[in-house]
Amino acid sequence: MISLVSTVFNDREGIESFIGSMLRQTLLPDEIVIVDAGSRDGTWEFLQQEAERLDRSWKFRTFQEIRCNVARGRNLAIQLASGDLIASTDIGCDWDPEWLEELARPLLDQPAVELVSGSWAVRKGDLHGPWALTEWALKGEQRFVASAECHPSSRSVSYRKSVWQGLGGYPEDLTLAGDDAVFDFLIEKASITRTGAPLIRCYWHRHGTLKAFLKESWRYGLGDGEAMIRKKDVFLIGGRLLLEPALLLLGILLLVIGGRGGAMTGLLLALAGVASFSLRIPRMVPASVRLSRQGVRFAFARILLFSHGTKIFWLRGYVTGLFHGFRQCGTCRRRLRSMSPVRYREAKGSI
Repeated sequence: MISLVSTVFNDREGIESFIGSMLRQTLLPDEIVIVDAGSRDGTWEFLQQEAERLDRSWKFRTFQEIRCNVARGRNLAIQLASGDLIASTDIGCDWDPEWLEELARPLLDQPAVELVSGSWAVRKGDLHGPWALTEWALKGEQRFVASAECHPSSRSVSYRKSVWQGLGGYPEDLTLAGDDAVFDFLIEKASITRTGAPLIRCYWHRHGTLKAFLKESWRYGLGDGEAMIRKKDVFLIGGRLLLEPALLLLGILLLVIGGRGGAMTGLLLALAGVASFSLRIPRMVPASVRLSRQGVRFAFARILLFSHGTKIFWLRGYVTGLFHGFRQCGTCRRRLRSMSPVRYREAKGSI
């Protein structure tokens, strides 16, 4: 039995698109379980209406837990699911009719396979607004082609329910985000037998405003910091972002108050800061040209603001999460430290 699970919060349009797409799947799920986090825009009422309408021909189950975070919502949906095969996605995507069949088929046909990573992409035609196009100009066509070694995303993944149980579920002690990333690290540390569905059948919608992109970056950083993962990125990204203005400010200070010898040192430090920043400009020029060709004004300024802004907000979130995690996320951090193939097998064996 295949149970398709997801969570939703204030996305009436997205949930309607989701139901329509799932009804057109070449392989229909045996049930759909949706957990709503307390929507106030009519999403929850629409879900209840659809559950009643579809219940005559399809098992469509809806639950609501006010203010639950995404990890709690995922865990609750999977806990309530009747199937032993779980397929997961995020509301706010589009799906080809073959999506679920290609995601579930390896689990149905190969008993040894425990998890299937799904491929996904961002379609340029789905982007709305200059800031969505700015991300596209910087990152190009975002295409994630799944393989057996990749880190899956919960917007397109399937696994046996015993995998979720053996890993201990998603980490509910994280505040807002990061549960996907932690789940990925647990999967890798447990050496779970997995494969990929390499054809792109899931399409991720992106934001339309700079504020939404910055908020997303902050949330990702918060979750990463709470879980204490991606520490190397903190030094690589944060080190350079802090080093350049520090060199420039220190250089200017020495130029002003350092006397003849200090002035020369200050000049060198200031030039080093400017040079470090300037080395990144040539890499931004092609993105700026791509954005200008889309008819977007102030292309270079947008590229510069988007590139630096998302990094700064991620770092801010990471630092906040790092300290918050010492008080609230000890369980998640201990799980990441202790997970191993032996512990995973022991956890599955005790179920």
